[in-house]
Amino acid sequence: MPLIEARKLQDKLVELRAQGLIVDTILSVQHPLTVSFGNDGENNAFSQELLAKVLEEYGSSHSSFVERYLTTKEVPMITSKRSGGATVFAPGQYVFYPIVDHTQVTDSHKLDIKAYKSKIYAVMFDALRDLGVNGINTGSAESFKTRQERRDVWVNREGATYKMGSKGVALHRNIAYDGFVLHIDKAGIAHNWMVNQCGYKPHEVRLWSVEQELGKRPSPEEVYASVQRAIAKNFGYGSFRMVNYPREILEASA
Repeated sequence: MPLIEARKLQDKLVELRAQGLIVDTILSVQHPLTVSFGNDGENNAFSQELLAKVLEEYGSSHSSFVERYLTTKEVPMITSKRSGGATVFAPGQYVFYPIVDHTQVTDSHKLDIKAYKSKIYAVMFDALRDLGVNGINTGSAESFKTRQERRDVWVNREGATYKMGSKGVALHRNIAYDGFVLHIDKAGIAHNWMVNQCGYKPHEVRLWSVEQELGKRPSPEEVYASVQRAIAKNFGYGSFRMVNYPREILEASA
């Protein structure tokens, strides 16, 4: 699903959930290759490698020429209100957008977003462990250092810092949205060299996939089953109703 389409759908579902017209809903998507800047301006930056290619092509690395270069490569460039900094979405990254009443998930008050973030971390950790990944850290400084501390999904392999997933959370009244991404397929992170991922320079933090970690690529069914079990466990759900496309939800609520 294109990133813009997913954002519009998510905004609609957030409003429906806030009105109590739908239950908690998790969108599960993969996005086509897209460069995305979020609302964290300090951490939105193209990589030096990309800027060098643009400079060679056009004689200037101004942002207008970067966008022209990406257009010639058929890579959309989108700036949105999503939380976080620069990233590159691509098939092989499994993206999940929970649209939930976080006060019910955490049994806490509407301003306690920290409690909900802890639930998201737990979901990501449990899903990756279920797939066979071990030695995950919640923070980049728990057992090793990066330029700045960030809380996401990290592993340390032979002294190098690798990032296996990330999350972003936004609120609308009691409803939490945005979500998390897990790096499952190696191909899904092959294009992230184009940006300084979440503000990190390439030499500071590398991305890592489950396929690279295990030496094999999990099937989509395995990934979805692991994430569903992790969400059920940490969000306290007794069951799920699966729908093939959220239009069914929108039509039911009309």
